[in-house]
Amino acid sequence: MNSRHSTRHDAWQWPHGAKAAISLTYDDGNANNLDQAMHDLEAAGFRGTFYLQTAREDMQLRVADWRAAFGRGHEIGNHTVHHWCRAQPYIEKLGHAPAWMTRSLENVSPEEIATEITTAADWLDQHIGTDPDRTFAHPCGALAIGVEPDEASYDAAILQRHFAARTCLTTVNHPTTVQMLRIGGFVGQGADARPVIKHCEAAHAIGGWTVLIFHGIGGPTHTFERAAHQEVVAHLRAQDYWVAPLKTVGRFVEAGQRANARVAVGDK
Repeated sequence: MNSRHSTRHDAWQWPHGAKAAISLTYDDGNANNLDQAMHDLEAAGFRGTFYLQTAREDMQLRVADWRAAFGRGHEIGNHTVHHWCRAQPYIEKLGHAPAWMTRSLENVSPEEIATEITTAADWLDQHIGTDPDRTFAHPCGALAIGVEPDEASYDAAILQRHFAARTCLTTVNHPTTVQMLRIGGFVGQGADARPVIKHCEAAHAIGGWTVLIFHGIGGPTHTFERAAHQEVVAHLRAQDYWVAPLKTVGRFVEAGQRANARVAVGDK
């Protein structure tokens, strides 16, 4: 690689002169995402990405609200039908699989994970609206099926319907090198906004892309307190970040990587 290619490769430009990109993502389809998180985002002029577990009955009761949110510009993403996870991490930590885990990914075949993902995608198309840019989020951050971890079959199932997938790998994504099926994130929990803001500032320092991961906002489980969420949103609004759904930033990054690849070919 010569120096001219290196300079072009590293000179990444975010829209609107922003110094970094931020995507706010919310998992599972909690009602407080509709009632609290979206209110905070929209008050700031932002849009987020909300990953739905499509078999969840309380989520389905508010499908009209989720569809309306999609119409207002929020991304409604795929979080599978049943939220299958790997049991082994829980066994190592707790000594047993949790009661809510009806099926573990260790016992799921390539055909079954493909059906799990495509069935959820079909549900979203039918009940929320079609979206060729809709992205996927791995339940529990698990990347593989099978006792012998098989990431390739999981990836292939995702790619049948989605161009990008968010993991729970804690990292700031560098736009020139991030892989679309390994987009990392940072989980916000509790009442302290500072660790979340610090991760956003880390993206700002390198011109990167931070993906924030939340579950309930002010709710009973896996919560990030509402006041902390509002503090994060206020920080993002006050600084020169580009705040956009994961699909929007993902497509922008994908296009930039392709352009850099063409430059690399020309520099050889």
